[in-house]
Amino acid sequence: MKKTVALLLALVMVFALCACGGGNENGGSSDNNVPVDGKTYTIKIACENSDSYPATLGLYAMEKYVESHTNGAVQVEVCASGQLGGEEDTLEQVSQGTLEMAVASFAPVVSYVPAFEVMDIPFVYNSYEEAWLVLDSYVGTDLLDAMEEYGLKGLAFMENGFRQVTSSQGAIQSMDSFSGLKIRTMQNNNHMAFFQAMGANPTPVPFSELYMALSQKIADAQENPIANVTDKKLYEVQGYLSLTNHIYDAMPLVCNLKFFQSLPTEYQKVVTAGAIYGQEVSRFINAEREGLILADLEKQGMKINEVSADVRAQMAEAAQPAAIELIAGDIGQEAVDAYLASVEEILAQIAKF
Repeated sequence: MKKTVALLLALVMVFALCACGGGNENGGSSDNNVPVDGKTYTIKIACENSDSYPATLGLYAMEKYVESHTNGAVQVEVCASGQLGGEEDTLEQVSQGTLEMAVASFAPVVSYVPAFEVMDIPFVYNSYEEAWLVLDSYVGTDLLDAMEEYGLKGLAFMENGFRQVTSSQGAIQSMDSFSGLKIRTMQNNNHMAFFQAMGANPTPVPFSELYMALSQKIADAQENPIANVTDKKLYEVQGYLSLTNHIYDAMPLVCNLKFFQSLPTEYQKVVTAGAIYGQEVSRFINAEREGLILADLEKQGMKINEVSADVRAQMAEAAQPAAIELIAGDIGQEAVDAYLASVEEILAQIAKF
């Protein structure tokens, strides 16, 4: 109940702030019912997830906000369900300027902005509240700002959720459960390294081919946020869901920097505010929905278990060093240490309240 109230209050506060920023100093487009510069703009946003996915619903909330606060001068088109391609493809389109915006998991974003690689360190966060508060601090804003060096504009973190492990072989009860387990991962060396360190046999498979790979036994297990388990009907080919919470995975909303800068300043403010509003909507929906999804998955026949704190500690002990070694080799130990120190500092401050 406390979490629901807190999330509702956060939404109300963000919406109020967004609404206050909708007009310009002379009344803005909202009051005058006239586009700021007489032009209209179209923003296409690519998303590989379905229409009902929390991140996608956040984008639809953003769409309504932006269109209403620019009186239709900025039109937003959300292209869900991979209409424009997978995450890697759409990020490339944004980078090249042939697409205005896309959302993607942290792993593909790393290919364009190496600083995001710190988010590949597993077992850093124990709850959504911890992850959100860190990303909403200077840690998250610094990561988003780092995109500009690469011709991109980071706007917000749409919700994806903690990644969990599903399997056709049995529940994750101990470290022995990972021994030789063929687990599908993203094409991400850091993820593959930390699963290998836990004893598993990581097998990278594109998200679009995940269901087929599991049904054909190319992999026996996979790891994804809970929403994807139901969204992709993975319960049809996986009998066990283990709540490992091994890594928090948001979806940065990425815009082509030149396109963003081509918008009038007033519209830049509206788009930025709308993105934050969409972020909060996606977080709220995901947090409220996960319990319902778990209940439904049980009805579908999945066996669900929560991994104990002791086993998670053993997993972290094996997984973290493997990931950190690779990440430090890419972006430097100093960057890794600074990130972990910042997280520790922020969480220590939170613990006082």
